[in-house]
Amino acid sequence: MKPGMGWPIGIVLVLGSTVVGNLIMMRVANDDPSMAIEPDYYKKAVDFDSTMAQERRSNALGWTAISTIDSIVDGRPTRVHVRLRDASGMSVTDAAVQVTALFNARANDLQSGTLQRDLDSSYSAPLNIRYPGEWEVRVDATRGNEHFKTTARVIAVHAAAPITTP
Repeated sequence: MKPGMGWPIGIVLVLGSTVVGNLIMMRVANDDPSMAIEPDYYKKAVDFDSTMAQERRSNALGWTAISTIDSIVDGRPTRVHVRLRDASGMSVTDAAVQVTALFNARANDLQSGTLQRDLDSSYSAPLNIRYPGEWEVRVDATRGNEHFKTTARVIAVHAAAPITTP
């Protein structure tokens, strides 16, 4: 090696290690399952007025939705249940119901499904719910020209973990 080449080699090594370190940090940051980006967020912002109009129409219908999640059993899909009631308190049994569920700590992992009507006048479907804790359940129900949307927070528990109260 020529005398005086140590400095340029050292500078190249420092700069190269900085680039490699930044690439590793970008990879780690992008693989974080708790990091979430709302799909079509720009479209949602542009359509904010129509979203608020849909919320007013949903409220005017007077419908309510009660969402529940069965206990989580390892290795099996967990059923999500939704019970719809109209303004008079009667069960809504002839609606097309879609649901999207997301675990708050892993909000980038959306679970969606079409619910089928059960014998007890509720709707349910199996979803890939693996984590106990708080889930956000987004319900989208349509009956004829009536369209109802709501969001609920539901607690999912693991079948082996009993619920204790303080």
